[in-house]
Amino acid sequence: MISPLYRPALFVGVTILLTGCATLFPESCEQFEERRKQSNYATEYRLDGGNNQTADVKSLGKGEMAAARTYQLRLDTERARPCSHVKIQKELVLIRRDNPSVILEETREFFAENGARIAVKSEVLTDQLRQSGRYTASVPLPIPKTAPAGKYRLTSTLTLKMKGSTKVVTLAKAAASFQVAPLKQ
Repeated sequence: MISPLYRPALFVGVTILLTGCATLFPESCEQFEERRKQSNYATEYRLDGGNNQTADVKSLGKGEMAAARTYQLRLDTERARPCSHVKIQKELVLIRRDNPSVILEETREFFAENGARIAVKSEVLTDQLRQSGRYTASVPLPIPKTAPAGKYRLTSTLTLKMKGSTKVVTLAKAAASFQVAPLKQ
């Protein structure tokens, strides 16, 4: 039987061991790739329920359907390793008219240090951005095993289209950079 004096220490030790396994045994690239296949990489904006005074439709110009007063992109790290995720944090203050013809689209582009575009992802976000207000989103960006070490740049562009029109209006752009460390063998 364990002495009552040592029970709290034993409990803490077991808890640290169980919850700290991810730190003690980092995820292998094979585990990362398996988990990546089941991950959702779509942007899911959430409307901030707080004060939306910055979202006054009256401040739109004549004929202007929407405007992005704030559009920021931040990353949770400046340095990543292959077989991991970089978390993209987005903030958007959108002012828009209530018009069913408005289509809002966001395009993320991922560039290598030499300027070569590695990947692009476009998403129609109209259903998520139905009203004026402050929105936030957090999206994981997978760094595959094959990602060469070096600097990378991520850009995001928010555009507006109208149903039945080919005209595209850029509402805002944002960018962030990070570095990928060499894969440890």
